[in-house]
Parts: sequence; C-alpha cells; structure tokens
Amino acid sequence: MQRFVANDGIALAYHDKGPRDALPLILLHGFTGSSAVFSPLLPHLPHRRLIVPDLRGHGASAKPASGYHVARLAMDLHNLISYLSLDYGRIAAIGASLGCAILWSYAELFTPAAFSHMVFVDQAPLQNYALDWSAAYGNRGCNDAASLAAMQATLATDPDKAYRATVAACLAYRSHPLPTDRVAAQQAADDEAFFVEIARQGRPEWYGKLMADHTALDWRDSIAHAFGPGCGSTTKVLVVASERSGCFPPAGPLAVVGLVNEGKWDAVGAREGGFARAVVVDWGGHWCYWEDPVRFGELVRGFLEAMEGA
Repeated sequence: MQRFVANDGIALAYHDKGPRDALPLILLHGFTGSSAVFSPLLPHLPHRRLIVPDLRGHGASAKPASGYHVARLAMDLHNLISYLSLDYGRIAAIGASLGCAILWSYAELFTPAAFSHMVFVDQAPLQNYALDWSAAYGNRGCNDAASLAAMQATLATDPDKAYRATVAACLAYRSHPLPTDRVAAQQAADDEAFFVEIARQGRPEWYGKLMADHTALDWRDSIAHAFGPGCGSTTKVLVVASERSGCFPPAGPLAVVGLVNEGKWDAVGAREGGFARAVVVDWGGHWCYWEDPVRFGELVRGFLEAMEGA
C-alpha cells in the first residue's frame, strides 16, 4: 500500500491500481472495514484508475485518538484528491455505507463538483429515527440513543461480538436467508473470519465514537442543497438499495433519489428523470459488492458508461 499524510499530520494508507491516465474511481469502505473488502470487486472494474483508501482509524491507516467524525473523513478524502492531483470534475466514487456519508459530507464542505459520478450503496441519509423518519427508512439496528449505547457497551466489553453482529446484518444470506442461497458452511465461516479480522485492526472505543457521530447525522437537507434542483450540480448519482439488507429497508437509501431529483426525500415519482437513478437488488445485502462482485461490477460499469455521455 501507499501512504500520504493528511493536513493534520495523520498518515493514511491507500491502493492506487490501474492505468494512471485512466479515469479515476475512488472506493470508500464502511464502518469497521478496510480497502480489502473491495478486493473481489476490483477485477470487475477494468479500464479505471482504482483508488481505494483505508479510512482513518481503519485497516493500515493510522489510529489516532481523535478524528472520529464523518467531516474529518471527508477532509481526508479531500486531502487524498489533492495529493494525487486528480482531474477535477472527472472523478467517480463508490461509497459503501459510511462511505456514502463521507461523500455527502464532502459535497457539503466542497460541493460535489470534483465528481462526475457517485454511487451510494445501501445507506439512508439518516440512520436514527425521527418524527418524520420512521422504521420504514432508518437503520434496523442502531437508530436511537439506547441502541447506540448498547453497541458502544458491546464494543467496550466484547468487540468480537459486535463485529460478528455487523457481519450478520450486512450479508444477505445471514440477515435474509433464502433457500436458493448457495453458501457453504465453510464459506460463511471464512466470510465472518475475514470481516472480523479486518475490524480488529481498529480500536473498538474509536469505532463507538465514530458511530455516535455517523448515526446522528441527518444529511437530507445537505443532499438536496448540494445535488438537488437549482444547485448547479451535474454529478450523476446511482443509489443501490437491497431488498435483503439487514441494515436498511430499501425506502431509506431510495430517499436520496428524491432529494437529488426533486429536492424532497418523499417526492412521488422521484425515480423518473433528473441526475439520480436507483436500483434495488436481491442478490446481496448491505455488502452486495462482496456477495456478488460480478453483478455489482456490471451495475457500476453500466451506470458509468451510460451516464458519461449524458
């Protein structure tokens, strides 16, 4: 892996694969993950310069005591783009889960103008429940102060239990099993061991503080302001939701389409027209890019190719 130093002096790791003159595609992993979660996907994204960082506090990046805020991770992304001198306006990005919030924070801070395309994978613009945001939209597990406190307590006392619970929620064959799932017991065990080992590279208490920030942030107005009608943004957006996600009902992530196309999360017919489109998959869950990297790669390639001339 390669490394660079963010503007606050913290060393961050990243992979930089593919032709240097190809269009860049940045892949941002989620909570307790690392760049390794995209390893099965990368061969299915040819003809791109693939830039895959380990977020601060994760993987091979430094583990400072501070910096457990989504806005800090967005600044790290800004620092990486500047360090690599990527072509402004020609960058594509995939945000998985927390990675979506990083992209929304980046857009709030810097506008989305650096990006030609963004793919948001199974993340609602608000995790917590609110008066106008019910269980039909919010996170299935961590959605209020009590559930956050329970997660933080488990991270403090038995972090592997918390990591295993994350795996169970994020893989469709665990959260929403079907008779047609063909996942051998050994494969399921290997998957869990892989993700738990990656999570162990971070500090449990730091993860808990990051989740406290992440789950409380309401991005709805920010998305409408940065991407919505009249804002001047031409960034093309693909929202990927899952019928089998253990983290969100599809309506939560799909609300982003309404915010981009209509400026309202509950817009009727928001999937028609505008810069955003959506797809709801049934062949994977929250980590659908891991469960079926071939289909996910086809989905992303089709989006990028179809929208590059639009």
